[in-house]
Amino acid sequence: MPAAEGDRDDAGKAARRKAEMARLQEDAREQRKLFEAREEELVAKYPKQTIAMCAGEVFVGKTPYEAAVKALKAHPDRASYFYTYGVGIPWLGE
Repeated sequence: MPAAEGDRDDAGKAARRKAEMARLQEDAREQRKLFEAREEELVAKYPKQTIAMCAGEVFVGKTPYEAAVKALKAHPDRASYFYTYGVGIPWLGE
């Protein structure tokens, strides 16, 4: 394969990765909005647990890993937003 052809192939792969990352980031932002709309209800219903919002569905686990596995099994091509009880970044006001 000529070098120029390989370069185009690499550029195409990079562009596809960039587009996929943008899609997942937008999906995660949408999941965050969905979670925030129900945050009070969900945090009260699932105290001291990790809550994952994925494809508009709620997945709960005692650990972030447990919630992530449930969300990933149900929607392997979607991004999730996670709320983990007691975790915040004080200097960001969370």
